[in-house]
Amino acid sequence: MSLSLTARELAQMRADIEDLMPDECDILRPTVTRDSQGEAIVTYTVKSANLPCRLDYKQGSESISGAAIQPYAKATLTLPWYAVLATNERVQIGTSVYAVKTVNAGQSWRVSVRAEVEAIL
Repeated sequence: MSLSLTARELAQMRADIEDLMPDECDILRPTVTRDSQGEAIVTYTVKSANLPCRLDYKQGSESISGAAIQPYAKATLTLPWYAVLATNERVQIGTSVYAVKTVNAGQSWRVSVRAEVEAIL
């Protein structure tokens, strides 16, 4: 028994999932330059802008470090199937920026891109 999808069914699944993405985000690509002392300086520029997305928080906590509260937030980010995302990149949703920790790969039917992200404060 084969569980194959037609091109039309796959396109409909992709469209249905994209309809469930209420936000827009930018994928930020790192660029490394060197200062006059030879130290690496990493800056981020927009690689892909205004992509539909959905962010679902999984866990969060606060700790105290250096007499300051340090929040921690871990979430799952969902992007359209055509998005290209790597673990060295960041994602910006509104004014919030997230570091990409893992990106799914190798699924049978590519209907979305999912990534584990952490908030950067």
